[in-house]
Amino acid sequence: MSVRLRPNGAGTDRAVLAVTALAVAVTAAGVLWLALAAAAGGRPDYRTITVDNRAGLPLQVDALAADGGRLGLGVAGPQEVTTFHELPDLGRSWRFRFSYGGQELAGETVSGGDLASRGWAVQIPGGVTVELERRGYR
Repeated sequence: MSVRLRPNGAGTDRAVLAVTALAVAVTAAGVLWLALAAAAGGRPDYRTITVDNRAGLPLQVDALAADGGRLGLGVAGPQEVTTFHELPDLGRSWRFRFSYGGQELAGETVSGGDLASRGWAVQIPGGVTVELERRGYR
């Protein structure tokens, strides 16, 4: 007499095993991608820019990145130093544009290294006052 045992159904299901292996692989790839993004500088550096406006009127200050992106810093008060906080670092080249009433009065291009050596400070060119007066503003 021989005894035969029937399987109880508790064996390994190949489909479940394949889905589990795929989920682990996708999770590992996602974690690796996040780690590489963080190591490659996925988060920008932030700067504080100080603008010295010696003109008698408030001026709009914008920064233009080399790739064409525009960052509106805000309004620099008349005859005062205005500080703009938590600005993303635009990199190697910063182009500052100074305007009043929607009209550009002057601009200045500064390398990131030069701007850092100045302590992240920008002085609005003296010619802006002359240009404002020429346009009839006092």
